[in-house]
Amino acid sequence: MLNKTKISLIIGTALLLVGCIKDDNFDVVPLIEFQGFEVFKSSENAIDSAKFEFTFQDGDGDIGAIDSSEFNCFLIYEEKHLDSIITLSSVPNRAYSIPNLTPNAKDKNIEGVISLTIKPAPIYSLLNDSMYRYSCYVIDRANHYSDTISCNWQTKD
Repeated sequence: MLNKTKISLIIGTALLLVGCIKDDNFDVVPLIEFQGFEVFKSSENAIDSAKFEFTFQDGDGDIGAIDSSEFNCFLIYEEKHLDSIITLSSVPNRAYSIPNLTPNAKDKNIEGVISLTIKPAPIYSLLNDSMYRYSCYVIDRANHYSDTISCNWQTKD
């Protein structure tokens, strides 16, 4: 009788745990959503660096490069002057290599948060009265492009 109780308890616990496992079905095209942008200043109150942060979801787990020399995440610097948005050709896009994030499990759905450090100073004074922002997109190993996300327009303080 005691063994039947233990077996029932084990099976009941297993069923409860299986019922609690979240079964996500993410799209194979990476989904990214903007989370935050923060500027860091030095002790002299000069802009030193910034952080651009976003969440991601991917249904086949192929975000990230197998080879660390491959770039798969891109930041684009833009300025707003009056009603025009200008992508400055003199400011190169920043390219990052997200490492291979493919899980070793059967379920390849992945999600997480990525923080990109922008250093040196991320603000360019090409138009004194302009505002600026960074936009970002990701490319997975199957060459799927995420949507482009952007931080809010920032003033040049």
